[in-house]
Amino acid sequence: MNMSVIKQAFDELLQRKELPAQHMEIEGGHHLYSFQFTVTPTQALMVEVILQHTDAPYADAQVVYRHVHMLADYSKRAKALETINELNEMKTGYYSLYLAGDGEIFLRTLMRVGVDPQPLYETIVYGSGIAKDLTSELATALGKSEER
Repeated sequence: MNMSVIKQAFDELLQRKELPAQHMEIEGGHHLYSFQFTVTPTQALMVEVILQHTDAPYADAQVVYRHVHMLADYSKRAKALETINELNEMKTGYYSLYLAGDGEIFLRTLMRVGVDPQPLYETIVYGSGIAKDLTSELATALGKSEER
C-alpha cells in the first residue's frame, strides 16, 4: 500500500463525481487539491484539501474552507473571536473556525483517510454546507464580508 493508491482512488472518485479540482504537488510530496463551491449567485468559496504523502496504508488529510468571512474592520477582532468560539461550540460539528492574521476566517478539519476515498469526499461535501451556513451567521454578527 502506498500514497499513489490513496491518491489514485481519490482522483478516480473525483472523476466519477464530476467534481472539478485543481491538483498540485506541494512541499514534501504532499498533494494539494483546490475546489470551488457556490455559496450565493455572487459568492464562491475555495476548498483546499491537503493529502499527506506517505507509504502507510492511511494518510492524514486537511480540509480547509477559505474565506468563509473576511473582516472588513480588523478592530472587530475581539468580537470575531467571541463569535468564532460560540459557533465552534454550537454550529461547526467536527470542523473548526479560525481567524487568520489578515482577517480571514476559515473553517478546517483534519482526518485520517485510507484507500476508500468516500469518507474524505463526504467530509468535503458536508463541510461545504456548514461553511455556507456560517457565511451568513458571520456576516450577521460581524458585518458584510470584505471583498477579496
